[in-house]
Amino acid sequence: MDTNWLTARNNHTYENGRRYYGFRSEFPFPDDKTAVTAHGAINGIWHELLDGRTFIAPIEPVQKKHKFLEFATRSGSWTLMVLERHHPAPRLTGIDVTQMSTYLGYFENHEIEGEWPFTAKQAFHLIHAQSLGGVIADYDGFYANAFRHLLPGGWLEVWENDLRFFTDNPQNETRLVALREWEALMHEAAARFGKRINVAAEQKELMHLAGFVQVEEQIFKVPFGDWSDEPNLKRTGSSYVFQMQYALEGYTLRLFTKTLGWSKEDTDALISRVQEELKQEDLRLYSYFHLFIGQKPANAPRK
Repeated sequence: MDTNWLTARNNHTYENGRRYYGFRSEFPFPDDKTAVTAHGAINGIWHELLDGRTFIAPIEPVQKKHKFLEFATRSGSWTLMVLERHHPAPRLTGIDVTQMSTYLGYFENHEIEGEWPFTAKQAFHLIHAQSLGGVIADYDGFYANAFRHLLPGGWLEVWENDLRFFTDNPQNETRLVALREWEALMHEAAARFGKRINVAAEQKELMHLAGFVQVEEQIFKVPFGDWSDEPNLKRTGSSYVFQMQYALEGYTLRLFTKTLGWSKEDTDALISRVQEELKQEDLRLYSYFHLFIGQKPANAPRK
C-alpha cells in the first residue's frame, strides 16, 4: 500500500465545519469538496477567457512526448481539461500537498514549498500554476524551482487573480461598505498568516528576476455578473458569481477566526453582509485576472 497516499488523505484539520489540509494550519483556505468546486470554477473562468485553450504558451501541437507539470493541483481541473483537449495527451504530472487528483497520470504528494522532488531527466516542457495567492509564501523559491525544472526552451504559465472588486462609478462606494471592509481585512490577515493574497502585480517582475525571457502578461477585465454587453463576458460574469458563492466562506473563515481572532458569529455576519452587497443591481463590479508566460532560455543548463 502507498502509505504516502494514506498520510495525505488523513492529514487534515476540521474547523468551523470546513476541512483544511495539515495539522499545523499551513494553509488559510480549505481543501474540502466545496473548495474543490470553487477552484474548478476559477479554472472554468480561465477556460472561457482563453476561448477553450488550456494554455497560451507556444507549444502546439502537443505531442505525447511532451511533459507537463501542474503545480498546486488542488481540484486538478486544469489537468482534466488538458486530457480532454489534447489527443494524444502529453505526459502529465501533478504536485500538491494532498492527493485529491487521483486521476492524474503521475502524482507527486509533496510539500509545495522548498525543493521539488524531480530529477534532471524529468524536466518539463510546460509548468502551469494558478491561484497561488494564499497558497505559497516564497515566490522567489517558486520561480527558481520552475526555472530549474524546465527543459531549456520550456515555458512557465501562471494564472493569477486578486481578491478585489472594482467599479467605474465612485458613487457605488457607499453601497460597498462590507465588501471594502472584507477586502482590507483579507489582505491584512493573509499577510499576517504569512501567505499573501493580491500578488498578481508582482509576478511579471519575479519571473524576470528568476531568469525567464519572452515574459508576457495579459490582463483580463472580468465582470462580476451578467451585465456585460459581450455575450462571452456575460457568461463568464455569471460563472464568476457562481465561483464566489462557493469560495467566499472558504476564503474568509480561517483567516478571520484564527489569524484575526474574530468569532465565528461575527465572521459569518460579515460574510452575509458581503453576499448581500454583491447581489445589488447595477453595481457593474469587475476584477482583473492576470496571465503570465515566460520561457527558460534555450541556451540555459538543463537543470
